[in-house]
Amino acid sequence: MDKHGVSFSTDRLIVRTPQTGDGEHYARYYTANRQFLQPWSPTFNDDMFSPADWEDSIPIIRQEFASGRSARFCLFHKGQLIGVANVTGITRSPSFSCILGYTLSEAAQGQGLMHEGLIPVIEFAFQHRNLHRMTANYMPHNQRSGRLLRSLGFQVEGYARDYLLIDGIWQDHVLTALRNEDWQA
Repeated sequence: MDKHGVSFSTDRLIVRTPQTGDGEHYARYYTANRQFLQPWSPTFNDDMFSPADWEDSIPIIRQEFASGRSARFCLFHKGQLIGVANVTGITRSPSFSCILGYTLSEAAQGQGLMHEGLIPVIEFAFQHRNLHRMTANYMPHNQRSGRLLRSLGFQVEGYARDYLLIDGIWQDHVLTALRNEDWQA
């Protein structure tokens, strides 16, 4: 691990922080999956589909990583960007917490790839950022996401009405969290 990024290998994935040159990967991922991801995402802006705009954001992403404010990850399978996982809203004392968000390409659904990719992301947040609590929230009709979070040990803690503006509509969310049982001050 260096101050600007990390990389992990799993059985089928490379999970790493963005690097210079990844703008094309991001733009291709969001362009190919725009219709599939839009119902689960805030309304996309044109910059989501621009390699140059993504390339411009990578130094900011790397700076946020270096400062400990966030950790954004690319999930690569056979050289293709198939998903992203973002640890954002990192706070230190007294909560030592963060928010987990993720998306996976339509073609990669149902293969256990997001589960596989999130394991090192969670381990990084808990072991290297020394966070105590990670939250992840999902829309009640997104049963696949609910099953994924349960399989990773997240527990339902509540329900929030009109929680996030998703694709132009306020959506309710199931609130879940995972605690780092090995946390130490």
